[in-house]
Amino acid sequence: MRGGFEDYHPQVLLLASRYDLTCDYVVSQLKRKSILYLRLNTEDLSNSDVELDPIQRRLVVERGDKRYCITPQCLRSVFFRRPVFLREYGENQCTTEDRFSNLQWAAFVRNLMFFSEALWVNDLTATYKAEHKAVQLSVASRLGFAVPQTRVTNSPHPYMLGEKSHCVAIKGLDTVLLRADGYEIFGFTTFEFSDQLESDAWRSAPAIIQAALTNKLDIRVTVVGERVFAAAITVGGNPVSDDWRMHKSDAQFSAFELPPETVERCRALVRALGLIFGAIDLALCDGEYYFLEINPTGEWAWLVDSARLPIDEAIADCLSQEVSLDVF
Repeated sequence: MRGGFEDYHPQVLLLASRYDLTCDYVVSQLKRKSILYLRLNTEDLSNSDVELDPIQRRLVVERGDKRYCITPQCLRSVFFRRPVFLREYGENQCTTEDRFSNLQWAAFVRNLMFFSEALWVNDLTATYKAEHKAVQLSVASRLGFAVPQTRVTNSPHPYMLGEKSHCVAIKGLDTVLLRADGYEIFGFTTFEFSDQLESDAWRSAPAIIQAALTNKLDIRVTVVGERVFAAAITVGGNPVSDDWRMHKSDAQFSAFELPPETVERCRALVRALGLIFGAIDLALCDGEYYFLEINPTGEWAWLVDSARLPIDEAIADCLSQEVSLDVF
């Protein structure tokens, strides 16, 4: 690399996206703590001079008159904000050249895993495992969570979850986000009666079908190390019977106190998946806390403002290693 630069040795590396407003909250807290960090947005990497030495384990990034040099000796932690699995969402405006560039930079970011001494929030291998919904449900059940009866299938039938006619929740096995004819299509959880599912219409792809929890209170739980933050989700002061994300603009989020045993199960789930951070969706139904899913790179920023949950502070504390994580 060239000379004549002012050198910096960041303690924290943030791997995010240009449009990741959630990461902005963590940046603000790191600045407050005077922690030296480097944020790398995948879309902007081509605007910097970047050099990676896998033998000496050194990352050098030159921006303007500044040079950031990251080595295992200076790097405390890495905040990884992107899903590991590369999803193809259909038609977009990217040229073939742009798509090639995006794929190569995404691979570059994943190769930073060789900074293995640093604390990763979260570890990429663990993130990849935890993104799979059947794995989540299996682990949660073994840890004692109530889990709705679930099948992953491309051939549903009326008696699959019991009696012939009962309400089921239908979800994508992976995030359903498609682009077609200039429109973006997102797949929310939908509800249907089991005897109205036509098997032939499902042959082309599998889906998750669960016994529906209709009389429920949705609860978003965010785990950061040993700290657990919970928020109840309502619309007009009432629980939501369908997918609350369909009403997000009208939803209210309020701090919620979970029973100690549920708090510990949430911690245990995050640990069992090899994570430090996890955004967990629970449903309180008939006095039971049901596990629905966990997102290892889930969103949480809106809960800082709406429910007054200091999740940003907890993550910054974790990245600066001002809290004990011996349990991990």
